Amino acid sequence: MKITKLRVNQIEKPIGFTMDTISFSWIIVDYQNAKKQKYAQIIVKKDNHIIFDSGKDENANSLDYQVQLMLEPRTRYSWEVAVTAENGESACQKSWFETGKLKEAWRAKWISPTFDKEIHPCFYKEITIDKKVKQARTYLTGLGLYELYLNGKKVGNEFLAPGYHSYDFHLQVHTYDITKYLIEGKNQIEVLLGAGWYKGRLGFDGGYTDVYGDSYYLIQELHIEYEDKTSLFVGTDTSWQCKPSAIMDSNIYDGELYDARLEAMFDYQEVVEREPIQCGPLTDRYSLPIIKKEKLKPLQLIKTKKGEQVLDFGQNITGWVEFNCNLSKDTIICLTASEIMQEGCFYNENYRTAKAKFTYISDGKKAHVRPHFTFFGFRYMKVECAEPIIKENFEAYHIRSDIDQIGKIETGHKKVNQLFSNALWSQKDNFLDVPTDCPQRDEKLGWTGDAQIFSDTACFNMYMPAFYRKYLWDMRAEQSILEGSVPNVVPRLKHDMISEHGSCPWADAGVIIPWNVYLHYGSKTLLLETYPGMKAWVDYQKKKEEALGGKHLVKDGFHFADWLALDNEKPGPFGATNALFIASAYYYHCSKIVGKAAKILGLEEDSIFYETLAEEIKKAIHETYFDKYGLCICKTQTASALVIEFGLMPEQEKKEGQKLKNLIFENKKHLNTGFVGTTVLCPALSKTGNHKLAVDLLLNEDYPGWLYAVNLGATTIWERWNSVMPDNSMNPEGMNSLNHYSYGSIESWMYRYICGFKPCEEEAGFRYALLAPHPDERLGFVKALFNTAMGTYISEWMYDKEGKVSYYFEVPFGAKAVIALKKGCYQCNQKRVEGYVFEVECGIYEIQEREGNYFSKCFYDDTLNT
Repeated sequence: MKITKLRVNQIEKPIGFTMDTISFSWIIVDYQNAKKQKYAQIIVKKDNHIIFDSGKDENANSLDYQVQLMLEPRTRYSWEVAVTAENGESACQKSWFETGKLKEAWRAKWISPTFDKEIHPCFYKEITIDKKVKQARTYLTGLGLYELYLNGKKVGNEFLAPGYHSYDFHLQVHTYDITKYLIEGKNQIEVLLGAGWYKGRLGFDGGYTDVYGDSYYLIQELHIEYEDKTSLFVGTDTSWQCKPSAIMDSNIYDGELYDARLEAMFDYQEVVEREPIQCGPLTDRYSLPIIKKEKLKPLQLIKTKKGEQVLDFGQNITGWVEFNCNLSKDTIICLTASEIMQEGCFYNENYRTAKAKFTYISDGKKAHVRPHFTFFGFRYMKVECAEPIIKENFEAYHIRSDIDQIGKIETGHKKVNQLFSNALWSQKDNFLDVPTDCPQRDEKLGWTGDAQIFSDTACFNMYMPAFYRKYLWDMRAEQSILEGSVPNVVPRLKHDMISEHGSCPWADAGVIIPWNVYLHYGSKTLLLETYPGMKAWVDYQKKKEEALGGKHLVKDGFHFADWLALDNEKPGPFGATNALFIASAYYYHCSKIVGKAAKILGLEEDSIFYETLAEEIKKAIHETYFDKYGLCICKTQTASALVIEFGLMPEQEKKEGQKLKNLIFENKKHLNTGFVGTTVLCPALSKTGNHKLAVDLLLNEDYPGWLYAVNLGATTIWERWNSVMPDNSMNPEGMNSLNHYSYGSIESWMYRYICGFKPCEEEAGFRYALLAPHPDERLGFVKALFNTAMGTYISEWMYDKEGKVSYYFEVPFGAKAVIALKKGCYQCNQKRVEGYVFEVECGIYEIQEREGNYFSKCFYDDTLNT
């Protein structure tokens, strides 16, 4: 028996992260005959002195064990958890966490260059170390982006720090352990700064610069502790110096220009003490580090008929290309990004105004070269250089927030497997500090609608709670000045899009994302933290609709609704489903969720209020949008799917399911849904007994369908169903990102229905789950692994030559599940089961379909009542 994944606030060994609340969690693995935890003991120490001891707590929650601690700034704490199982097996494991500055006053001063505000600066300070160092930390942030160097070595493994956040509400400070970088004698500190999201170009049609400020700023404190117990403090002030760096230009959209000839050309100048004036207070970080996660070698160097040289890395990724440079002095090498070739030649017109280019001018010295303050979305890189190009000198690095994959699905259908890979890669590529819409063109913004639609899939694929915690903090900050309304993008652009908020289903991210995070990871601590924002969005809608005369319906406003649906005969990106119906349906759905969240948090008054509000909204929807037979009058696939998935008319669910089936058959067994409808379409079909039709849609290989893009060589999810036409040309309608994850939300349905993983609301975090796979012979087999917050679930099924199905399940330590199979009689390795629904605890279950005619009551349903 072993304890693993010891986390504090959902992060392993966090250093310098915000510690407003402290929640411990852990996972048990490698157990023998144990099934569940009997008790656990959590001990927290500072300098080997115990400051907290839970004792043998029989109620210790391995998903979320909150502890009240009086923490000190800049302090490392050790903690350990000892677990004893019901059969006497036991294990103990230790870890640590370290605080940042907390609320400690800053001794350092903000500094800024004295030269032109558009010149990229390099700050400098020399210090002398004359004793043996015990430990050293630095606390800093730079605006817009920074890289810290000590004695010529980059500190840490993260890039694009301090990330993209709502700078007008908080400035995130990062903490680094710099002990190993210091040497005895003179030490040189350098900090490079770039424009980034803070002052670089953001937005459409050329966008805006200086969104949060127009100058570069740095604040930094070094705290060095010697072995003789003395210390050295170094903080930014006017004793620091600054010079122009070799970075001549950089921004998130256009790329970077680096002139190596300038590295030693400029002299250092004085700096001034100056604070950013449009920004929030300095706070410890929420953002996970942005790091290199994967490396790709080029598959080929293509020489086009236009004479271009293009590197093909075989996969559409977010990041950059690095190379070993041995070019003559003054030689220029330019790399330009693209997602697709056209007629065998380089093409990136779908990037719109984004130049997506990295240019390097050689000083004649050997160097390993990479960009500093930009990133690209690309599969291809055009290389322009007067000297020969050697393919082996180049490597592509995928960068993203430091989140890891926890879910995987493999089927017997190669194209479905590629679809799974495509959606996973689109998540990897767009989860860079915020969930962006796309990583390549002049956008790269945290669109809330895309994030909401994909959030359930995201939580199945990767371990998301810490990432979403940061995004939802920014969301609540933006809500605080919008009376609770949620912006269309978070962080909100403070120019041009300042008034764009409250649009369905974009704004509904304020409720749906934190709810999905709770269902997947079971943290009441995080649910309580996000609850004010959830409540604020519903309250905003209630106040607005009451001001327009009541009746609990959304009556006006701009709504994206079923964005990019194909069912509207009128040209444009809007679907045919009544936008106010969709908005009202989401109003009901969000009110219901807030009521559930309040109940879970013990807020009984709120629970009653929002559950009552939800019922009143549903009644108003019935009166306005349903006919006398109890069917929705909006005759679109999206409307019917919403009715079923949101439970708007549960007593007529089967009839609405038949109506949905008919609508799909009328469309020649193809979908015509957009952002809203696509997410709920297949779940609604499976829920109403039409699972085979849902799989039909999954397996459609022509347009519109998921495998259409796979057949055209896609390695990520596209923005439109036909962003690329059958002849491989780009769709002339525009808005053709080839890395837009929204339609990848089909993976949520694959996890929930094909594999059968469904969480329980009352015991979230997969402590209690429904395992109800829906086999389909066309897929041959399914092997799904899901590393939940409780541990690893496995769900597998396979057809034999006689058409019978065998199943394999694993349920992790401390968890329980209801296995619900299709109608039939089965033999299980654990016990004889007659029927097809039974509750199990931790263990391995191998089940074979057998001949028989004894059937018990079917529990093959979407709900799990404990």
